[in-house]
Amino acid sequence: MNAFLMCFSAGGCFLLSFLLFFHPLKQNPVANGWLALFVLIMGTAFLCVYFGSNVFSSLEFILPSCLYLSTLYFVEPLRVFKKKDGLHFLPFLVCLVLQEMWPSENGDLMTARLFAVGNLVFFTRDLLPFQFLIYIVLSYRSLMVHQKNLKLITAELKEIDLNWLRYFLLILSVISVFWINDAVFGFSFLLKIMPVIYTGSIFFLAYFSIRLSVVFAFNKAELKEISDLLEQPLTDERQKTERLNNKDFASFSEKLHQLMTIDQVFLNNELSLPGLANQLGLSIHDTSYLISRLTGSNFYTFINQRRVEEAKKQLIAGRMEKLNMVGIAFASGFNSKTAFNTAFKKYAGCSPTAYVKEQRNN
Repeated sequence: MNAFLMCFSAGGCFLLSFLLFFHPLKQNPVANGWLALFVLIMGTAFLCVYFGSNVFSSLEFILPSCLYLSTLYFVEPLRVFKKKDGLHFLPFLVCLVLQEMWPSENGDLMTARLFAVGNLVFFTRDLLPFQFLIYIVLSYRSLMVHQKNLKLITAELKEIDLNWLRYFLLILSVISVFWINDAVFGFSFLLKIMPVIYTGSIFFLAYFSIRLSVVFAFNKAELKEISDLLEQPLTDERQKTERLNNKDFASFSEKLHQLMTIDQVFLNNELSLPGLANQLGLSIHDTSYLISRLTGSNFYTFINQRRVEEAKKQLIAGRMEKLNMVGIAFASGFNSKTAFNTAFKKYAGCSPTAYVKEQRNN
């Protein structure tokens, strides 16, 4: 059973790797390329386990680097490969060189004994899961920064917040625990269910990665401005004083007020920071600064608070009988019922249904 699952997982990895390399929707190509390499090496590792071979075991030192670089390319709109990125592959290169120099009479380098702690003996291969766990933490941290940064440029997070990747990283952290157990402790129960966990994680990744949307669906000029914004946060006091002078601030504040109250641009469920900046005639960075200085909040909060207020008006006016709750959500600028309910609970303190009941009782 275990052997079957390992082969099945390997086959799933190779198929998923091919689909990611040649993504049918041509989305996030570089990030998907690194993710494809990660999955390909994982499939090769499964085959090595099945055949009891260590031929490609040194390749496993690339796994953490591929995962981390994939995450970075997902969350940074204009990222390019840097020289320092090559340092992530240093453990693999060191292992490769040492493996070539390793005396053949001493067996494989990966099974060489490093040290012992009590009854536990650590071999070279046992470094892999610990390296993997470190890079999972680094990837998770980058992802959390991304999810926070998104609120600077969009009011709708669901399709682009990479939440699936957060769950996948959590699954990989569980896999790391199983891997460490396999390498060091050898608890039998964990060893028995390990192939099932591996197989499930691959198909979880396959389901979400293939249907992934473009994370930053903007033109190159907008992406450049967004990159500058994300690299230079508005919490920097020096930048706060340099963005707009008092005259421009007053003028654009009035224009923003008009766009919100008269034109009600927040009702456009595709509104983004670049779109609002275009209507204001400001740069993306200056628009973000204007909102931050004027309201003390980010774009996500600024827009969704107004959408919730509009939804309240429509609920009080009794339009729910004609539109239903989904209709109210779309009429208020939200593009999904889930986003509507989440924002309403956050900014109104209760669900839309509870709000209607409360207003009727009053």
